[in-house]
Amino acid sequence: MPVIRSSQSYLFDLVRSESARMGKEVNALKEQAITGRKVNRPSDAPASMGKIVRIREETANQEIYQDNASWAQSIIGTVDTLLGSATNSMKRIQELSIAMSNETYSATDRAAAALEVDAIREDLIRLANTEFGDRYLFAGSSYDVPAFDSSGTYVGDNDPPEVLIGTDNWVQAGWDGSEVFQGNVDIFQVLTDLSTALVANIPGDVQALLSDLDAGLEQTIAAHQDVGWAFSKTDDAMILAEHLEVDLSQHLSALVDADPAESYLRLQEAQMAYSAALQVAAGGMNMGLFDHI
Repeated sequence: MPVIRSSQSYLFDLVRSESARMGKEVNALKEQAITGRKVNRPSDAPASMGKIVRIREETANQEIYQDNASWAQSIIGTVDTLLGSATNSMKRIQELSIAMSNETYSATDRAAAALEVDAIREDLIRLANTEFGDRYLFAGSSYDVPAFDSSGTYVGDNDPPEVLIGTDNWVQAGWDGSEVFQGNVDIFQVLTDLSTALVANIPGDVQALLSDLDAGLEQTIAAHQDVGWAFSKTDDAMILAEHLEVDLSQHLSALVDADPAESYLRLQEAQMAYSAALQVAAGGMNMGLFDHI
């Protein structure tokens, strides 16, 4: 009889242990059914946690890249509009200068043209000092101060700011105004010289400035093209980040998310098995008590 009691005790312990395990499984399946996830804490999938953490970090990075690219596009789009206006202004200056270099125009005509040149010059300086949010777009990395003073002297720096829009992928979020407006030719100085020649009514001096005006126009066109390329770059980066985010989310879902129908089916099966195990355990305990009587 002692041997029999020892065997019964062992069986009771085994049943209780298995019942406890099944109870934990039921609770885990309940949590899966409620949360919709099969991994709710590191202990649920210790072998997969490293991969899960990396995927979550990379997904967060793609969201940051998209936000950065969207913000950069706002800046680049504004600069694109500004340089389009600057190019149109330089075209108007070019047309006006070609006309005023002709001997048929009078001193009065040239004086009126000088006023228009002065007005365009002031407009270009204001354009070059355009502020977007809390930054001046053509001041380089010194974007907290205007790019040019009232005389057209550049007071920014030569280090354009950049923003990260992908893994090791940067795009400009500001421009060096001295390169745009004073690169191969100082547009502001040329316009000052043009105004002086017009006021002096010297068509030959006006004609001598035409090559510099052509260079100034080409300068604004080239800058405008660079901005267009930067916009395309951010657009490509945003599309890539969106696709990667979707792919990573799907991969993470496969690792973490639970199938609702499967979760509820497994839960029902586990609850039935658990109930049966409890009944067996209860029956075994009753038998053990009778043996002791």
